[in-house]
Amino acid sequence: MKALYGPDAIRFMCDASEQSAYHRELALKISAHLSPDNRVCDAGCGLGYLSLALSPYCREVSAVDISSAALNVLRRNIRRTGCRNVRVTEGDIAACPPARPYDAMVFCFFCGVKESLKIAKTQCRGKVIIIKKDWEQHRFSLTPRPVPGFTLEKACGCLDRLGVRYAKETFALELGQPFRSLADAAAFFRIYSSDEEPDRITEKDVASRLLRRPSEEFPYYLPSLKRMGMIVIDAGDIPDMD
Repeated sequence: MKALYGPDAIRFMCDASEQSAYHRELALKISAHLSPDNRVCDAGCGLGYLSLALSPYCREVSAVDISSAALNVLRRNIRRTGCRNVRVTEGDIAACPPARPYDAMVFCFFCGVKESLKIAKTQCRGKVIIIKKDWEQHRFSLTPRPVPGFTLEKACGCLDRLGVRYAKETFALELGQPFRSLADAAAFFRIYSSDEEPDRITEKDVASRLLRRPSEEFPYYLPSLKRMGMIVIDAGDIPDMD
């Protein structure tokens, strides 16, 4: 797989985020566990679309990520929207503790459960919200490929073994990928596919996966319904971690 935040990857992520209500819908789900006066950390925020979507629901969002390329997108969007309560921090979240603990932390498809708990135990005094994928097959491969890393099932199993109390909610949100051309679609799959020879993927290989749309800018669309689970933990229930 190519660099997570290479120029083409960022372009595709921006197109998907800006042509979808996904982040607004996810923020609405998360907001049920927030209060208007909360200081919230979006840990590993990436391009920051979720940080911006969370901003109406709390006093301040601290958007933390190690990638300057990703955060530059967020900085541009903050200027574009005039958002005044999203604070950007570039660095490793584990090495960027706040001056005083956050009221809530969000770990959306970011790091393992134990790592999230270790960070939250020292940086949060309220709700810890962990979002994990609830699918087993890689979404952007042409052949069946298992999903690497933590799934919701594995995350809950880890919490059960640690004896951590939690609440869980499952849901699905659409975050498909719009394309300007078939060439763009093939390029997308070459970046994100986990097939054995992704560099050999052609326009013909991906065409059957796409929908045609009456859009001059984005005439092709790759549907993708993301099934996920939201795990909510009280930071005070996190045990000491080795």
